[in-house]
Amino acid sequence: MHKCMETWDDLRFFLALARAGTLTAAARSLGCSQPTVGRRLAALSRRRKAALVALESGRYVVTEAGRRVLARARRMEEEFHGIGHEIDRLDERPEGAVRASVPEGIGVHAVVPRLPAFLRAHPGLELSLVAESPVADLGRREADIAVRVIRPRQRELLVRKVATIPFQPYAAASYLRRRPRPEFQLLPDDDIVDYHPALSMPDGAWLRAHVPEGVARIIVRTPLAARAAAEAGAGVALLAPYLGTRLRLLHGGAPLQRDVYLVFHRSLQKTARIRLVSDFLEHCLTTELA
Repeated sequence: MHKCMETWDDLRFFLALARAGTLTAAARSLGCSQPTVGRRLAALSRRRKAALVALESGRYVVTEAGRRVLARARRMEEEFHGIGHEIDRLDERPEGAVRASVPEGIGVHAVVPRLPAFLRAHPGLELSLVAESPVADLGRREADIAVRVIRPRQRELLVRKVATIPFQPYAAASYLRRRPRPEFQLLPDDDIVDYHPALSMPDGAWLRAHVPEGVARIIVRTPLAARAAAEAGAGVALLAPYLGTRLRLLHGGAPLQRDVYLVFHRSLQKTARIRLVSDFLEHCLTTELA
């Protein structure tokens, strides 16, 4: 970059002083200190090798060199604010790209079937649905909006509870034929489909508490894998009702109730495309999971 090229951040100090006439008033308009304005103007003048303002009768006036810079700075200001207004107008329209992160089981069951019709109704929206097990970091903008089963605590995130899912024990008919029981009761020594201990999942803790003598024949990391293992006859898995449709519900202990939250960054709450997607996801979750 040429050493005499300024950024808009440089020139806004010059504009503020040209309009205000004093360092104090310019600093007040910029929300900074008077010495900061003085330093930035002095640095700008050094780079230009010309004084852009001069002090006359206690007020700063623009010099001949400053007037040439001033005209260009005003055009830059108009463009800068024009960009801001354009972005604001874009935020007012439900258009543009949105990345939504959802747990894979919830996404596949509750959201994906409704997604094609939603996108047809909103052709200007570019929604990327990421059905995944890892939790997306909204602070680092790994996603714009997320569905979570653990309530986040970060102050910068807006959190809305949208559903509660009862997780219960399920098993395949093939497994139950090998391990018969009265009235489909959970047995203390059933084989179980457990979660990897690194995940610290409450599902696995529930099974170990209600099947104290059980042996984990399969260790999984996702609810879809747990369902697949249960359907293969590997043992009892704790599943949401929508994942247990091809399995037999067993009895033994109160369900594990897990809340579902809709989460997005506070700075996006007035963005039309985020509101549209959040309303869509909430409708999917309240309709399919409630």
